[in-house]
Amino acid sequence: MGENKRCCFAGHSKIYETNVSELLYRQIEFLICEKNVTEFWLGNYGDFDRLCISVLSQLRKFYKIKCFLIIPYLTKDIIENKNAYAKKYDGIYMADMPPNTPPRLKILKTNHYMVDNSDYLICFINTPWGGAAKTLEYAKNHNIDIISLIPQESRD
Repeated sequence: MGENKRCCFAGHSKIYETNVSELLYRQIEFLICEKNVTEFWLGNYGDFDRLCISVLSQLRKFYKIKCFLIIPYLTKDIIENKNAYAKKYDGIYMADMPPNTPPRLKILKTNHYMVDNSDYLICFINTPWGGAAKTLEYAKNHNIDIISLIPQESRD
C-alpha cells in the first residue's frame, strides 16, 4: 500500500464559518483512506488548531492514526496540564530551529518545520496576512500537496 504519509495544518486563530468542521473531517478522512496518511502534526495556537485536534479525536475512534503536537517552546499550560495533553496527543515535539531564532519568529519557524516534514497541508486561510497566510506562501514553494478548505474564489 506504500509508505505512510504525514499531514500538517495551517489556519487562522479565529474561525467564524460554521461548516469548517465537516469539511475538515471529510478531507482528513480522504487522506487517511486514499492517501495512506497515518500521522498528523498540529500546532496549539487558535481556533483552527483546536478544531483540527477535535476532528482528529473523532477519527481516531475509527482509524489507526497518530497525532503529534509540534511546539516552538514549552509553555506553562503544557507543563501544568501534561495529562490532558497526553490524552489528546501521541507525543509533543519541539520544532527543530536554530537556537538564536528570535521569539517573534518561533511560531512561524515551527510552521515551516511542519511543512518541511509533511506530505500534505490542510489549510483554512481566507486573508492574505498573518502567520497562517505566511505559512501557506511558504508551503507553495516547497514539496507539499496543499488542500484548502476555502475555495479559491472566496479568497480573492
